[in-house]
Amino acid sequence: MHKILVAVDGSEHSERAVRYLIGLIQDGGLLGGSVEVHLVNVQPLLPLRISNDMKKDEVDCYYGDNSSRALQTVVELLNREGIAFTSHLLQGNAADAIVACSQLLGCDSIILGAHGNGYLVGIFLGSVAAKVIQLSDVPITLVK
Repeated sequence: MHKILVAVDGSEHSERAVRYLIGLIQDGGLLGGSVEVHLVNVQPLLPLRISNDMKKDEVDCYYGDNSSRALQTVVELLNREGIAFTSHLLQGNAADAIVACSQLLGCDSIILGAHGNGYLVGIFLGSVAAKVIQLSDVPITLVK
């Protein structure tokens, strides 16, 4: 079984990455055989000056609501196509969390939507994508 992690941030870039994955699965593409899909959404940590004034359940609700919004469109896409998946809602540095999650799950590859934000190398890839490429030991597919 091929395990694929798809990073989703609610942008049209990550939606294109999921559409790319759907195409690969439906066409039999490079994946062949069975596929285990993992969606990951990483929320940046709230500044301490804000989170210290919030109750734990308020913080959890904040992260959960933001992740749910970010995943909504791609969840609908995958459900419509009958593709099973598992969602992982994380907080922290996006690139570090994406790579750590892929390692923990034993993923064979990562799919990212390329934003093209950032400086120098990040101009072409996006700063999160550039760092994931730098940190990861598994193949990464960037979808523009």
